[in-house]
Amino acid sequence: MRMRLTFKMPKKYDLFIHISVIALIVIGTLMITSTSVGETYNNDTVVIKTFIKQLGFVILSYLAMVFMANNFTMSRAKWWSQTIGVLLLGMLLACLMFDPSGGSRAWLRLSLPMIGEVTLQPSEFFKVFMIVLMAVTVETTRRKENYSCWTIIKVPVIFMLLGVFFIGLQNDAGSIMVLAVICGVCFLIPTHKSLRKLQHILMVLILIGGIASLFLLTPAGLKVVSKLPFLQEHQLSRFIIADNPFSDPFVDGYQLINSLYAFATGKWTGLGLGQSIQKMLYLPEAKTDYILAITVEELGIGGFLYILFFYVIIMYRLFYYAFKAKSEGYKILLVGTAIYMFVHFLFNVGGVTGLLPLTGVPLLFISSGSSSLLSICCAVGISQAVIAKMRNGN
Repeated sequence: MRMRLTFKMPKKYDLFIHISVIALIVIGTLMITSTSVGETYNNDTVVIKTFIKQLGFVILSYLAMVFMANNFTMSRAKWWSQTIGVLLLGMLLACLMFDPSGGSRAWLRLSLPMIGEVTLQPSEFFKVFMIVLMAVTVETTRRKENYSCWTIIKVPVIFMLLGVFFIGLQNDAGSIMVLAVICGVCFLIPTHKSLRKLQHILMVLILIGGIASLFLLTPAGLKVVSKLPFLQEHQLSRFIIADNPFSDPFVDGYQLINSLYAFATGKWTGLGLGQSIQKMLYLPEAKTDYILAITVEELGIGGFLYILFFYVIIMYRLFYYAFKAKSEGYKILLVGTAIYMFVHFLFNVGGVTGLLPLTGVPLLFISSGSSSLLSICCAVGISQAVIAKMRNGN
């Protein structure tokens, strides 16, 4: 079957999801451009360059979403999955050759003519890959009642372990946590009898992990965290700063304090688009990790509710179709995409408000970054392909 190259979404795609994606991309592009004003002190053209660069990423990501919506099938995914997986593992390993940024070596840095430096974060694409790989594996083996647990899970587990190992070498704990949650939730979906025992064990581990995570955010938990031998100094400081950013207001707590100032200043209506004070070098990561703080400062709580509203629509529609899907592979694709969005939202919002240690996880559709935008658009496009097939009776 030939690939379809078209600018139109497939018949019977979900319009609510599509409009929500566009609405989030629009406000994301608007806020990335607005935030870049804080960099004009040494570059008068940074705003227009940022807008053009982001517009290029938006067009590429939108086309990728449409392409996936029209061309994704389980058979194609089965054919290409392992080849793409090996390529992504190679890219994860190649990141180690580049200089670290924020303590992590999670990016490939490319210099393109007329555009400048462009960074790619392979771990973002690896999250989507694992969702697809698990869906394909379940769809392929769901009728093989005599298959053992290991026979079913060995390929996803091998790729998962290698991916976690390489991302661990990059020192990117945030991506590991997101990947673990996505894969854990997706693994609970299959109903194959040989998986039940392992699924029960996983459910217990998830419950214990959730309780342990809440405990680690308490004063008693911080004492335990401080004694963990595998935590590096900058990772330990994120727990301490989340508990009390004013314990080190001029170094580690500097950005979180200014983020909280931005939330407090924005109130309900905000200072007005372009009127942020904190983006004037008070928040060095204003376009990425802390873009929500600038959004609330300029657009108020209303701006946050705008983002939340469209996030909820997308996740609700994905879960709606997941419950209707008869194919477990389709369920994994839809639920995996929804969980991908939810975990990123939770970790980013929790980090910039001091409710959780900052993990460096971007706010999908909103934060600056070609990789996160392209990967989530691909995931949504795959989900739209599934939805279109379901609504067309396939």
